[in-house]
Amino acid sequence: MRYAQSKFDLPEKEISASFRSAYAHHTSEFAKFANIAKLQTEEQTKPIEDFLKNTPSIPYELYLKMPKIVYDGVMAFSDYRERDVFFTGALAILSGCLPGVRGVYAGQEVFPNLFTFIIAPAASGKGALNFAKMLADEYHNTVFTSSREVEAQYNQELSELKQRISSKKKGDTTTEETPIKPTFKVVFIPANTSYAKILWHLEQNDGSGIICETEADTLGNVFKQDWGSYSDMLRKSFHHERISSSRKQNNEFTEVNMPRLSIALSGTPNQVTGLIASAEDGLFSRFVFYAFKVEQVWKDVSPNANNINLTEYFKKLSHQVLDLVNFLQLYETTIELKADQWDQLNQQCESWLKDITMFTAEEAGSIVKRLGLILYRIAMIFTTLRKFENGETGNIMVCTDDDFNTALELAGIYLHHSILMFNNLPKQADTTNFKAGDSKRQFIEALPKEFTTKEATELGEQYRLSYSTVTHLLPKLVGTYFTQPKAGLYIKI
Repeated sequence: MRYAQSKFDLPEKEISASFRSAYAHHTSEFAKFANIAKLQTEEQTKPIEDFLKNTPSIPYELYLKMPKIVYDGVMAFSDYRERDVFFTGALAILSGCLPGVRGVYAGQEVFPNLFTFIIAPAASGKGALNFAKMLADEYHNTVFTSSREVEAQYNQELSELKQRISSKKKGDTTTEETPIKPTFKVVFIPANTSYAKILWHLEQNDGSGIICETEADTLGNVFKQDWGSYSDMLRKSFHHERISSSRKQNNEFTEVNMPRLSIALSGTPNQVTGLIASAEDGLFSRFVFYAFKVEQVWKDVSPNANNINLTEYFKKLSHQVLDLVNFLQLYETTIELKADQWDQLNQQCESWLKDITMFTAEEAGSIVKRLGLILYRIAMIFTTLRKFENGETGNIMVCTDDDFNTALELAGIYLHHSILMFNNLPKQADTTNFKAGDSKRQFIEALPKEFTTKEATELGEQYRLSYSTVTHLLPKLVGTYFTQPKAGLYIKI
């Protein structure tokens, strides 16, 4: 479905179109994100700043193909980076507002829940995540208010029971049933809490919940505490693995089957390592990343500068999300892909995996392997929103080609951002140098149309690639990047 062109300006499309060339020319010069201000001078930090300004954005035309509730939210922003920030956060928020929606991926039942992480320097437009969070406000307020009312009724009944028991006459042996304590459900689970409390919230919510923090160090600081390190819980939740906890006190045992947790975070580059210690941290590949930087310019903050009141606008949109939740609670939904869509997913992810493991690092393969599931979950979200939009009540929904292709293109964009983060996060000891993959890519691009092994090894020295590295690399690329008409001679495809 396409919508009429918005009154807002088109984004700078050149940003997305130029990404591939920018990736090849700039990546090897980047410094690590963590503590960059302490390690380098202002002149040395310029390459990473330039690169962050040119990370791929989501094409405007892609938004025109999205479900209306997403389109309406995105088009409230005139700045293309703010649109992308809102959308990336909204993916995670909406993924936590789809009760009863499921699918099957790699033989396992899965749900649409996503983890997203928006990364940019201070004052870069990350605040759009706040409006994405507002999408679930009315849902959260409704659930929270209901929990308060049920809790108040329980406390009243318990108080009356205690009063009747204390006023019983001597010899009265009648017994009264103690009221059952109700569950206390919420939608938003605060990140600044303990492992035990997070688990309690999930148990109360039948396994579901949303964590949304606009300052990633809120979660990072919790992870540093003995009582708050629940990184393993998040990793298990991504794949809906059972989470349990047993405590000696009161023989307490808590268990959550099939957790369905959605996470939306934003933060500065230096805040990332407080949450994800290294690129080999299993939590890293579970996140959808969107990293960028903008020019620091002053914007007109007067009421006349904005066509709409964003706060009021998203309050109204949150009522639509509540309608979505109520609709889905009536009709359980299974999302399916068509056979040719599964073929596309498999072929594209296989291609990405070969490329990433060859030019970035073997360890980066986990990004692609989880990206396949993320792609499927984005398709699940779009298909479910179409169901609500069209008022369809069937239990089985098949993803349209438009929605699948949109999800596929988004996965490719987010892959670039994930590789950027992989290349700039700290690496654990005894792993491949994190610059090696980029050197290989640049080396391949620098090779002439026709070359010999000797010429290749000499060129490899300029990219700090040893003789053995080059001679082992070339045969692996025959058939995909080169042909080899005779021994020692290669021709670029």
